[in-house]
Parts: sequence; C-alpha cells; structure tokens
Amino acid sequence: MVLTGAKLNGADLDSADLMDAVLTGAQLSREGLQGVGTNLTDAVLRGADLRAADLHATQLNGTDLLDAHLEGVVFEPKNLPPPEGIALAQGLELMTYGEEPGPLTQLRRQFQDAGYRKQEREITCALNRKEASRDSFIERWFKRIAFDWTCRYGLSPGRPLLIVLGLWALCSASYVLFMHLPGAAGIYLVGTRWFRGKTNMHCIQIRAPTIRTTKWWKVPLLRAALFFSLMAAFDIGFREINFGRWLRMLTKREYKLKAMGWARTVSGFQSLLSVYLIALWALTYFGRPFG
Repeated sequence: MVLTGAKLNGADLDSADLMDAVLTGAQLSREGLQGVGTNLTDAVLRGADLRAADLHATQLNGTDLLDAHLEGVVFEPKNLPPPEGIALAQGLELMTYGEEPGPLTQLRRQFQDAGYRKQEREITCALNRKEASRDSFIERWFKRIAFDWTCRYGLSPGRPLLIVLGLWALCSASYVLFMHLPGAAGIYLVGTRWFRGKTNMHCIQIRAPTIRTTKWWKVPLLRAALFFSLMAAFDIGFREINFGRWLRMLTKREYKLKAMGWARTVSGFQSLLSVYLIALWALTYFGRPFG
C-alpha cells in the first residue's frame, strides 16, 4: 500500500492494518495507527492516537509525533525520530519494548544529549518498568514499592519528600493518640532542671491533662507530637549531616523527647522510612541512579 504524500487528517484508521504501508510524507491527526514495518519517514502524526501500537521495524526518520499518544507503544523502530519530534509526545514513560531495549536506550541518550531532562527521565522509567516486569515475583514487587511507587524510577524526584511529609502528619496523629492512652507507652521529655544552683535530670511523660484544665489543652500536645515526629523523621543522619541534632539546637533549653513502648516502634519505622526517602530524593534529584 503506497500512501506517499497522502493527507489523512480526520480519516478513521482505528484498528487499520497498515503492515508494510508506505506513508512517506503522509499527514495524520488524532487517528489510530497499527502496523509493523511501516514506513513513516517524514510523516506528520501530530496528536495521532498510537496507543498500544507495535512499531517494530518501523521507519521513523523525520517523523513528527508532537502531542501523539504513545501509551503502551512497543517501541522497536528501525530508526529513531528526531528528539524534537517526539519530545512533546504523551505517555513516553508508558512505552515498552518486546525483546530489544536498544531503541529506547538510544532515544534516552538522544534526549540526554539534547538537554531534554524530563523526557530522559520518562524513558528511564519505561526501561526500568519493563526490566522489573521480567524479574521474579518478590523482586518485581520490591522494585515496584521501593522505586516505582516512591519516585517512578526518578521521574518524580519530589514525590519522596511528599511521602515524608505525609508520614510526618500521620505519625504525629499516632503520637497524640499515645498521649491519651493509659500505660507507659508514649512520649517522654528528658532534660536538665536547675534547682538551688544544682542540676538534676528529670523525665516526664507527656500526657493529656485532666478535663478541668483549659480548653486549649490540645495545642501543646499537638505541638509536642509534631516536633517529636519531625525529630524522628530526621533522627538518622548522614555522617556529619544530622538534621535531628540541628533541630534540637533550635530549642530554648536542652532537652530530648524519647519514645517508649509502641510509640518507640512507630518512631523507629518513621526514621527508617524517612532516611530512605530523603536519600532517594537526593539521588534522583541530583543524579541518575536508575540509568
């Protein structure tokens, strides 16, 4: 089938079989396109719907894919389109490949050389998702939880900080709950007290006051819970970098907030998750840990 120079704007090509069709110079707009080995040299596919299309052995020299939908596309063309021709396409991170990752890897390198940082991250995400889908069940889910849900393999470098913020709020609410429950589990204030020129250590459990106290009793409890949750999030430092110690230096007097019982378990999980997420944010924001 030879459609050289054809103008197919508005044509209905949904599920059309264009195997070995020659579309050199053809113009399409917002249509479905399926075909293997298709020649799309210099074709204008702006806004074309190519979702789930198989582009194996397709010729894409000079192809314009501006605003084209590439979700689920099997991207194994014989040659690549120019980076400026595909940079503004939609769904780059949802593309995949069959057996050969070379074309996607080359496309990522082109984006990197041309300075398309966001598009480079999108292709990195697509490559890692495909690679993870071939791993064992346990490894596949580990990568999905640890790398995909957290930062989408570097595509969303700011998401780990948002998760840390959400953990801070959620754990703060749990610490307020511990302050109202009976028992030894909860948050304790450990500090130095001056009395008649002498100092002595004291440890006080932070508890909800009785009903007879002022109606604003929840404010200091919430403040203590928020501050303790913030220190728990930054409790584990990186060598000389210790944000938790810096936060304690901002207080007017020397004291520490310690957790006991289940509150200590919650703060431990919060510290481990927070240090991992902060490290992941730093690596993905300033580097290329996934390729």
